[in-house]
Formats: sequence, C-alpha cells, structure tokens
Amino acid sequence: MRLDFNVLWVDDQPARVANQIIGIKAKMSAEGFDFRAKQCISIDQVEDTILENVFTDEVDLILVDWDLGNGDHGEDAIERIRSVVQYKDVVFYSGQLTVAELREKAYEKKLEGIYCASREDLVDEVLGVFDSLIKKVLDLDHTRGIVMGATSDIDHMVNACLELAHSKLDDAGKAKFIADAIRRVDEQVDNVTRQGAKLKGDPSVEALFKAHMLFTSDHRLRFLASILGTAEFAAYATGAQTVQSYRDGVVRSRNKLGHVILVPEGKPDSVMDDVGVVVGIAEMRELRKLILALRTEFRTLLDTLRA
Repeated sequence: MRLDFNVLWVDDQPARVANQIIGIKAKMSAEGFDFRAKQCISIDQVEDTILENVFTDEVDLILVDWDLGNGDHGEDAIERIRSVVQYKDVVFYSGQLTVAELREKAYEKKLEGIYCASREDLVDEVLGVFDSLIKKVLDLDHTRGIVMGATSDIDHMVNACLELAHSKLDDAGKAKFIADAIRRVDEQVDNVTRQGAKLKGDPSVEALFKAHMLFTSDHRLRFLASILGTAEFAAYATGAQTVQSYRDGVVRSRNKLGHVILVPEGKPDSVMDDVGVVVGIAEMRELRKLILALRTEFRTLLDTLRA
C-alpha cells in the first residue's frame, strides 16, 4: 500500500459527491493517507479509464452509483469493471434504491466483493472499507515499507529539482554548481578514506556498518538547500525550509526505520531502535502525515522550478 489511497468513482453527477469527497479526504488525511478520486460520469469513461494499466494497478477502491443517467445503471458498470479489475472492493450506492435492492441487483449479475450503501451512509461505508484495508498494513513492518516508498519518491523529486536548478543558471553558474558538487564528493571521498584507514587500524563489524557511500540522498538534500539559499534562487527560498524540515522530521526517522528490529510480540505494532527506544503506530501516523505535507511542498517546488 502507498500513502495515496486511489479511488475510481463512477457517478453521472460528480457535483453531488463533492462534499463527500471533502469529508472522506479529511478523515483519511488524519490517518496519514492522501485520498485521490478519479471520477467518471459514464460507462464509456469507465471503460477508457480501466484500460489504463497504471491506474488499474494502483486503484484501491471503486465507488459506483446505481443511477448513471440515460438508462445506464451501476451494476452494468461494475460488470464491465470486473472484466478488467477482478479483485478490487466495490462500494455500490444509491439515493433511490434500498441496500437490499442494491444487493439484489449485484446478485443478479453474479457480482462479488460488493459493499452496498445508501447515499446518506456512503461516507461511513467508504471509511469502514478503508479502515478494514489499512488495518492489514498498519503493522510496523508494512508501515516501514510505506515510508520507504514515499521517501524514495521525494528523493527522485530532489534529483529533478537539482537538474532544473542547474538548467536555470548561466554558464558560470553551471560551472560553479558542478564544482560545488565535486567538492562535496571530494569531501566524502576524504571522509571514506579516513574511515577506511580507521577501520583498518581498529577493524570491527560495528565499524563496517558505519561506512557510507559517496553522495547520499542527504548530501543531495543539503546541496539543494544550499543552492536554494543563494541570491540566484531567492524566489525559491521557501524550498530551503522544506528541505530542512524534511531532513529534520523525516530523514532521521526513515534511516532509523531502515535499521530497526520489530518488537516480537504478536503482530508487530512497534519497533525498537539501536538504543532501545520503542516507536509505535501513533508515531508512524504522525510521520506519514508529515511526509504527505512535505511531499506536497516538494511537488510545488518542482513545479515552480519547471515554470
């Protein structure tokens, strides 16, 4: 699972569900997940959407209204969706039919994996399915994977920001950019050389684990922050604050998660770091929320640099 919770929402009147989207998004955001709805207003749009392989791979839940206008009905849309996306949960809802009638429509089409709800209860039904899904992945082992995946996405954005920053400089600025990067690499080479000499002088397993590579993601973060702090990039100065917030609030936790052990008591709901500090589900929720907020800021920085 990802920090993004992707939904295919089929309703011929999307304005009717705008407030429900806001409510669902707020509740999921409180858990550290970003609710994203891909809306379709017709069966034809549904068919175009479900043929996009990337989307069908990433969709987490499907919502379908019964009355789709022009004589089209939700059970027909679900039947077509099921021909391509067999194993995703579906919430089938209506403001006209009862839940029992919706279940009968699904039964007649031999549709399985269907939750039925009235329009009034739709938000509660969606959140109930969401809770059921995330409970399967909110042990710390899965949460660690979610965090690692999300921060890898940010690492890619940092690389893109550096490339764009370089492209905006004049020739002298570009030369200085490369020279600064090489200087940082040289410093790290010297550091690695010193670590190597120290390791040879006092070899141990622990010392081996502390050896680092040349130009890590944190080096790139610090480099980006320094560039955004220059006069040439004064218009992007808030990006430096984003980088620092990410380094302070996320990177240390990410690195810790990468080297922790699960507390072996039932389903792992906490981890213990190398000094015995236990981190639990609540802390991971706050970390997900922080990553979501900073990921949005990085995307804004990237879009601004592209403009």
